[in-house]
Amino acid sequence: MKKAILTLLISWLYVGQISAQEQPETLFNGELSLSKIGFMINPGFQGTRIAGSNAGFALFRGGIVFNEKLTIGGFYGDMINNVRHASFDNLLPSAAHLDAYQAGGFIEYTFNASKLVHFTFPLAIGMTEVEIDDEGRGFDYEENKTLFVEPGAQIEVNLHRFARLHAGLGYRILGGTIEESLGVPSPDNSLTFNIGLKMGLFNLKHLKNQ
Repeated sequence: MKKAILTLLISWLYVGQISAQEQPETLFNGELSLSKIGFMINPGFQGTRIAGSNAGFALFRGGIVFNEKLTIGGFYGDMINNVRHASFDNLLPSAAHLDAYQAGGFIEYTFNASKLVHFTFPLAIGMTEVEIDDEGRGFDYEENKTLFVEPGAQIEVNLHRFARLHAGLGYRILGGTIEESLGVPSPDNSLTFNIGLKMGLFNLKHLKNQ
């Protein structure tokens, strides 16, 4: 028993010594210089469903890129098609329809950004608002505001050092309700399809290579 305890103690001391000598692998490898930071803007399109109907969003993202791996930023999306819910037929004017927008922040991890084709994994956290609009008279009606989280997976292609095309799927999961109004349909948990073009200086060191 004593031999076993002694062996275990020696093993822990040995592992501790080795661990102290090794440098852990980190995202920034212990350094964070300006040459490892970049930025990007990302106009795109998102197809999903709102209140049981197909909906399309013009989506815009922007963010700071760290070491061509981690991107942190914000997004805004505005619905571009009109959705008329069945419950409106006998209650609201013929022009009444649903309008929606979404806004929040995101974090995205990119694998092997230097490869022609690679993968990215975004996670968006934000708020979506659904309201009834009647040809610009949105303030006449109430609205629903709901928090959501949306994980996703994308395939990305390097078109140029300063441009990347991406497409993939996500899933919007609704969270807490900020505001809820009677008669306004709520958004749904839904699959999302995303496509867009990232443009920017993904790493400032590229300026030195020109």
